[in-house]
This record gives sequence, structure tokens and C-alpha cells, in this order.
Amino acid sequence: MSLQSMIASVVAALLVSAGGMAWGAATNSRLITVLAALAYTLVILIVAWRVNRAAWIANTAADGALFHTMRRNTRLAALVYAWGAAAFFAIYGLTNVRWQHGFQYGTGAALLAAAFLYYVHKMGADGAETPPAAWLTAAHGLAITTGLVFLVGAGKLGSTKGDWPANYIFLFGGLALVGLCYIAFRTQVRVLKA
Repeated sequence: MSLQSMIASVVAALLVSAGGMAWGAATNSRLITVLAALAYTLVILIVAWRVNRAAWIANTAADGALFHTMRRNTRLAALVYAWGAAAFFAIYGLTNVRWQHGFQYGTGAALLAAAFLYYVHKMGADGAETPPAAWLTAAHGLAITTGLVFLVGAGKLGSTKGDWPANYIFLFGGLALVGLCYIAFRTQVRVLKA
């Protein structure tokens, strides 16, 4: 399934989620902040499932199927990083919540989103049809998982400082990326075996 038909909904969910997180942070409501972040994570994972499902059930690998699916998955990863950037900027730019690293992490997330989109563009340039290696997807997922283990293990989710909304961005953005990496890895393995 094409991502193009769902992109407007994903971007709308990104904006609503970032706005909801800012509202939750402004009112000091962890529940609203968590629900807004969870909603976007679920949207990304549902869209990723829909984009990859055809590759999982096909008996053979169609020409270019892996290439196009991996480009879509990379776009979705870029949208997760863009969501993180939007949430950081909305929370730490539009509310009274203060954390000295909010804009730094927001800028970092925006740069990662741009890098992923640039990679998608380069994948499609000059007829290049070499899909990313499955080990890169696995390494990305493992790196994010390591960060999530640290976040939870260090007790960061219980913070009462100004970084508490950031920790939910890290948590739910990380969960979205780990889920997306799993889905993309499964697709790569399935298509390469076909």
C-alpha cells in the first residue's frame, strides 16, 4: 500500500499530538501528555503495518517491492523524528515549562528528520534501487532500545523537573521507532527470502 494516500493523516496526527503534548505540559497533566504521545505512536505503527503488510503476505517478491517499502519506512522514521522536533518546540517554546535542553533536542530531532528525508531522496536518485541493509535497520532499533532501557532504568519518567515532558517524547518516540524498525526488518527478511 502506498504511503502517499495516508501522509496527510499522519502529518495531521503529528500536529495534533504535538499540540496535545504542549497542552498537557502547560496544564501539568501527565495523562494528557502521555495520551497525546501514545496516539501518535499508534498512528505511526498502524500506518507502518498497512504499508508493509502486502510484502508479508506475498508469495514472491515483486520487482522493486523492497526498495519502495523501505523508502516508505524511512519516510515514516523521518516523521517520528519530525514529531519529536514539533513536540519539543511546542512544549518548550509555547508553554511556561522550562528545560535548558529543549531546543537542543528539538533541533537534533529536526536534523535527524531532515537526514532521513535526504536519505530517502538519495535512494530514489539516479535510478538507485539498492535497499538499505537489514543490519542497519536492526542497529537503529538496537540503539533506540538501548536508550529506552536507560530512560526507564534511570527513573527518568518520574522526573518532576522541566524535563518530564521531554522524557515522554523520548519514550513514545523511541517506542514508535523500535516498532517501525521491527516492522521494516521483518519486511526485509520476508522479501529477501521470497
